[in-house]
Amino acid sequence: MDAVPANPGPTADPFPNQEVEGKDIIENIMIIKQDGHWRGMEMFAGGNGDAYASALNNLRQKVDPSVNIWSMPAPLPCQFYTPEEYKEYVADQSQCFDRIHQKLDPAIKPLNICSALSAHSGEPIYCRTDHHWQPLGAYYAAQAFAQAAGVSFDDISTYTPGKFEGFVGSMYGFSGQSAKILNDSEEFTYYTPSKPYDAVYYDTAFNFQWDEDNLFAEGVDGTSDAYSYFLGGDQYIVKVTTQNTTGRTLLVMKDSYGNATIPYYVGSFDKIFVADIRYMERNLVSFIRDMGITDVVFTVSAFSLVGENGANIANLISQNAGETVTDPHP
Repeated sequence: MDAVPANPGPTADPFPNQEVEGKDIIENIMIIKQDGHWRGMEMFAGGNGDAYASALNNLRQKVDPSVNIWSMPAPLPCQFYTPEEYKEYVADQSQCFDRIHQKLDPAIKPLNICSALSAHSGEPIYCRTDHHWQPLGAYYAAQAFAQAAGVSFDDISTYTPGKFEGFVGSMYGFSGQSAKILNDSEEFTYYTPSKPYDAVYYDTAFNFQWDEDNLFAEGVDGTSDAYSYFLGGDQYIVKVTTQNTTGRTLLVMKDSYGNATIPYYVGSFDKIFVADIRYMERNLVSFIRDMGITDVVFTVSAFSLVGENGANIANLISQNAGETVTDPHP
């Protein structure tokens, strides 16, 4: 199996010279202080990912052999920022990803991005107050995928940065409204592509909604919901048309972690389709065939990989089996 690349060992501590202060565990949320700032993290216990692997293997058998299928799970921040004294309470996600990838059909392309992210763990690649990665972390993930897929990739210096100040995300609620999280807000920096593109939004049944020409939702409350700035959330199928001439069309099957990767593919593929594994109502096999998809990448969080979200991929393969999918806004 062509595993690209595996994590060579334990994740390096990005704060080797910093004392970890005020350690708390509240409702399976770890709250720690590192380098002068509080961070909230979900604790990952692992899982076998059998349903996810079985669904991808089934998909591999049902789509044309020329279609590239990629598995690129997104690690949670506890992989990189768990203090030494708490590591016994969290599973190593890199090892978990590798074990699940070993169950995949050899024709599926596994991509373990733990090493790629670990190399940048001293940078703000994950939110401190939210359960998602920062757009910078999504950039390094998208870069690793583009390199593995053999497509061009635009450096982040070609993007225009923007910023939400005073962001306090989901970890405030997840932690039972921890005052430590509430009173230590962060910056949320996003990056807008310089290359032109068109973005069309559909509902989860692939009915046309609007032609927005934008991958970002204006009017988002950046102090509490900054991450939904990407695609306006999860309840849409999105089509992105670029000016590239690679002959390749990407389908990103994702949970919310995948949303932040989409702007970085504007310079890499001719078209990008985005659908959520939890909500898509069209048959996945038919969608891949009828939309001319050449590459499918599953970008889901570690929790989705081993949980109900990953198991739902089987439903996407079986629902409306044999249907023909037509783009209502070609």
